[in-house]
Amino acid sequence: MTIDAFEILRVLGKGCAGKVLLVRKKDTQELFAIKAITKRHVLAHRELEHTRTEQSVLKTCARDKSNPFVVRLHYSFHDEDTLYLALDFHPGADLASQLANWGCLGRDRARFYISEIIEGVEGLHRAGIIYRDLKPENVLIAADGHIVLTDFGLSKDFGHNQVIPPATDGLPRPHWLDHPSRSASTPPVASWLGTYRETTTTFCGTAEYLAPEVLLGEPYSYECDIWSAGTMLYEMLAGVTPFMADNHATMYRRVLHDDLRFDEQSRQFDPDTRALIRGMLQRDPVLRITIPRLKRMRYFNMISWDFIRLKRYAPPFVPKLNPDDPTDTSQFDDAFLQMPPEVRGTDPLHEPGNDRDEPKGEPQPAFDANGRDVFDGCALASPDHL
Repeated sequence: MTIDAFEILRVLGKGCAGKVLLVRKKDTQELFAIKAITKRHVLAHRELEHTRTEQSVLKTCARDKSNPFVVRLHYSFHDEDTLYLALDFHPGADLASQLANWGCLGRDRARFYISEIIEGVEGLHRAGIIYRDLKPENVLIAADGHIVLTDFGLSKDFGHNQVIPPATDGLPRPHWLDHPSRSASTPPVASWLGTYRETTTTFCGTAEYLAPEVLLGEPYSYECDIWSAGTMLYEMLAGVTPFMADNHATMYRRVLHDDLRFDEQSRQFDPDTRALIRGMLQRDPVLRITIPRLKRMRYFNMISWDFIRLKRYAPPFVPKLNPDDPTDTSQFDDAFLQMPPEVRGTDPLHEPGNDRDEPKGEPQPAFDANGRDVFDGCALASPDHL
């Protein structure tokens, strides 16, 4: 398969590593969102393992149909310059767009989204996958208003990947790690998690949503996703993340040391909501609330988790789309939609030598020791091959 099998209709998004394109498969007329990843960027930034991980997670989720809240991979292939992942097209943009438009969301709307997010994350955990980049930009809104989790380049799939050493250090040790009550009653995080869970130590994710154990370079596990989800719930209700600061260093120190504060005058943060968020933003991952316990909290008393899983609740927001136009992209940013519909094009900000995230050091080789293209294992000709 090649990109010539598809008609490129529009650009839906763009980043340093490539573009997301709305395409139509010429023989079946099916619509897909193709993630076109520039090989040069992947190798220059030594991100080959991240790229392989994303495809591995997508294949795992495509085989396991039990998680309805994860984007589906249909095809993947590559040419000399680009790796292509053909995914479901979801025309409702993402949760970040809603926060940008409305500032914050109402309590019922936030409860609906966090319920579906938790159900989706729990499905990933059951499959042995830590998400590690849960944030509003990675929560898509489908045409029917339900959420879809996407972008698994930073995920940890315990079935395939190796643990990578931490990439940062030097942050001050927070007081809660040395608190007498903790040290007397619970073993160190590393030994506790190592006894009961598979762990990793890679420093990765998006700054505002990183859990304390990730910042500290300690071994961590699935609990980091609970922290990220708690941060998102707070943001949906307040319009900002709980430890927001002008720079990352200050924000990290606030995450590690500052008290969690709520606007006591806000009706958004009733006692049940505050109790849930405190449990999710418990700094000690050993004491952080788990998903099974979280689901039983008073905040979710009116929620049937079977109904969530089966998508039986009416979404509080359904994108306004033209029912006669399946290619409706009115929910997406005009800045992207106005770009020429092509895989490659002139973009001075991302030309070689002018990369805003210019790599340092030697790039990864394009061929392995046997002379094979390092992207050869990325081909998936048909969903039936999963």
